[in-house]
Amino acid sequence: MSHEQDYAALDRAWEALDAGDPEAALETARGASDELAETWVLRATAQLALDDLDAARASAEEAARREDASEDMELALVRAELALRLWELDAARDELARAQALGESPVVLAKLALLADLEGDFGRADRLLRDAQRLEPQSFPAPQRLSESEFDRVLKQAIARLPDEFRSALEQVPVIVEPMPSRALCGDDPRETPPDLLGLFTGASLAERDPEGVPELPPTIHLFQRNLERACTSRRELAEQIEVTLYHELGHYLGFDEDGVADLGLE
Repeated sequence: MSHEQDYAALDRAWEALDAGDPEAALETARGASDELAETWVLRATAQLALDDLDAARASAEEAARREDASEDMELALVRAELALRLWELDAARDELARAQALGESPVVLAKLALLADLEGDFGRADRLLRDAQRLEPQSFPAPQRLSESEFDRVLKQAIARLPDEFRSALEQVPVIVEPMPSRALCGDDPRETPPDLLGLFTGASLAERDPEGVPELPPTIHLFQRNLERACTSRRELAEQIEVTLYHELGHYLGFDEDGVADLGLE
């Protein structure tokens, strides 16, 4: 197979990824040579989209054997995303610096903004997001920011729309609004709580409670305001996403896993 055919297959695979179909991307990438670093970068990116971090790391390592990350922005971005998913923030920063040295990229700026948010440097995060918007306004719109009182009002409205049985259950679990998640909330497996997480339920669910014992951690729903704001392009969308995230985490409190939450429509 010629390199022209290899790259044509990779172009189709990237199109599948952009369309939100990582499985099709992986299948299409089978038509490209394993000798190309670009093939392994594509695979790693698709595997990240499927939350298969072990496979993504292995693919990134294969790509690195064929290409220096300091010369390949896509490879540096894949490695940065892997590091972020594992809360290896210093490693993520190093990879993003390599990517940034290769040219202006709104994707790099957005990931640097996430790092700044995690460090509590919200002003720098917003400046980086404005720079990303300047480069690519359609794909990187300015996040919708709410004041503390505005966010609280939207949250109360979401709670008021809950069915009675769910609202009754919510009276037993506090909802804490925080700017960003932290590594301390991740538990033993950081893969389950990526830094761009919108919400999180911690503690024992109703199904796990021992009526004769005291749970080690009290049940709590966490909402991460700056991640929620970054994920939305309008105030209406943000209000809807707050509601969806609240309902989703409430589903976990009620004892449902991810599939059960989806079946309830709480996502």
